[in-house]
Amino acid sequence: MLQLIRNRTASWVVKLLFVLLVASFAVWGIEDIFRSGGREDTAIRVGEVKMQTQQVNQEFQRELSNLRQQLGQMITPEQAAQFGVMDRVIERMVNDALYGSLARDTGLVVTETMVRDAIAAEPAFRNAAGQFDRNQFTAALRSIGMTEEGYVDLLRRELARRNVVEAVIAGAPRPELMVDRLYRYRGERRVANLVFIANQSIQDVAQPNEEDIAAFYKENERRYMTPEYRGITYVALNAETLAKEILIPEEELRQEYEARRDSYATPETRDLSQILFSDEATARKAAEALSAGQSFEQVAQEIGGQDAEAIKLGNTAKTELIGDMGEAVFALDKGAVSQPLQSPFGWHIFRVNEINAASARSFEDVREELNRELATQRALNQLFEQANQVEDALAGGASVEDAAQRLGLPAVTIEAVSREGRTPDGAPVEALPARDRFLETAFATPQGEQSQLVEAGGDGYFLLRVDTVIPPAPKPLESVRDQVRDDILARRRDEAAKAKAEAIAKAVSDGKSLAEAASEAGVNAPATSAPFTRDGQGLQNLPRSIASAGFRGSQGTPQVVNSRDGHYVVVVTEIRAADPAAEANAKELDAVRGAVQQGIAGDILNSFSQALRQTYPVEVNRDRLNPAL
Repeated sequence: MLQLIRNRTASWVVKLLFVLLVASFAVWGIEDIFRSGGREDTAIRVGEVKMQTQQVNQEFQRELSNLRQQLGQMITPEQAAQFGVMDRVIERMVNDALYGSLARDTGLVVTETMVRDAIAAEPAFRNAAGQFDRNQFTAALRSIGMTEEGYVDLLRRELARRNVVEAVIAGAPRPELMVDRLYRYRGERRVANLVFIANQSIQDVAQPNEEDIAAFYKENERRYMTPEYRGITYVALNAETLAKEILIPEEELRQEYEARRDSYATPETRDLSQILFSDEATARKAAEALSAGQSFEQVAQEIGGQDAEAIKLGNTAKTELIGDMGEAVFALDKGAVSQPLQSPFGWHIFRVNEINAASARSFEDVREELNRELATQRALNQLFEQANQVEDALAGGASVEDAAQRLGLPAVTIEAVSREGRTPDGAPVEALPARDRFLETAFATPQGEQSQLVEAGGDGYFLLRVDTVIPPAPKPLESVRDQVRDDILARRRDEAAKAKAEAIAKAVSDGKSLAEAASEAGVNAPATSAPFTRDGQGLQNLPRSIASAGFRGSQGTPQVVNSRDGHYVVVVTEIRAADPAAEANAKELDAVRGAVQQGIAGDILNSFSQALRQTYPVEVNRDRLNPAL
């Protein structure tokens, strides 16, 4: 629901306000704002502060979305929980509540000036000139149904919590010895000679026979499994579909056009050239030269010291010119040159190169655009109504089919779909609502059960039921025989390439140079790497494992590094120590210094939060969090 509300608000200011509200609710709990007689659903309790299951789940889903964006792949809630995402969410929410409770109980004062300054400093409440705009502030709060008093109260508590944190970590030390050692450790670079033996370069491998294929298939059966498939029945609610059936009356379209007429108008612009002078005398001299027949470009070069590129101002509206210059310049004809005009930047002489007349889009030009926009707004309203109807129906025990029938929508059945959205024959299932979220929900819902009504992007919902679950099963050998044969050959090539790399490494250990050993093995001559760090910076497209090997061994000692496509022999030839005293390294040294201070501050905060738990007992009901996964 939140995403749909965001999309209905025209201003990005409101989106920023929602971020603040969600964060504040997560810290303080929402029982002070919404009083209900529902069942107890507390997932986390910190002293007197309660956080509901839904709050924790929302924070978890936000972290899950961030993780998916960072990794660029679909991560299930179960996998995210295994990665510790839920633990991090719980820890963060607990700590915020601890600091907030301390601020409240110690009577930490947040003055009116502090609140006023924080509001004025918020970019979301500033106008185009960068100044605080009370009208914008008031309109933003009104858009989310919040009073100024309520917002100020939330902000005051957030500032108090923030002040606690800042007071605790103020003056966190920065041990220079630690900074020096860490900088030297991180900044050290090494150069290595590399020989690469590609798996595909190995041609003389034995072809597998039928016994080899059968044995390999049996030993590696899990490689050749079908994915889990699920049979799904769902109904989708979509504002775009609703909008196509909505026709806005002609009169209403014309009224809206008149209300927006200014936004459809394009003002007159002029393509201008400008010579800028620092003083009036020089500007007058240039004007006389122009009157005497010298070209604009010649005067700009000889008197103004500006070349042809520097004098180009381009298409400019009257309002873009400073002070009264707009009136003067826009009174000129095409090709005319102005008299010297003064501004805070100096003295200007303009030439009008081209006049672009004002224009306006007619009603007919924007009719379809207006109809589509107004229809979408009405469709969103209808969508909210439909969503409420479905939720009411679900509360009464309705099925997916019941909900679809109530709305006059089709209940769609998918016989079998994998987690990747494909059918058993490999074809993608088309037209799924919010594809990733749909599949995530489908594979998180137990067989025979229905999901809740789930948001599908910013303009829709879906409801689904898992009808069947087809577990993974081994594919018949006959259907994967060629794949098994290729896998056997790939393994044999990999083993042979590794053996050749190890033989080269042994030859180097026995005293030969890497170039000699490579030549005798019949592989390409060594290449020299760029200097690289422990974390692989400088290796470009080479495997990061080369950096690990390069820093694991000593200079001159060969290392064999495995990669997906072959094997490297790595011999470090040069070690370049990092110098904290070098002026060129000052920026990197400051970054390390900041990281050390941040790490120490984090340790201080962690110890402080552990101590606060003695005063504000922490209870986490993980059983209530399991359904959220």
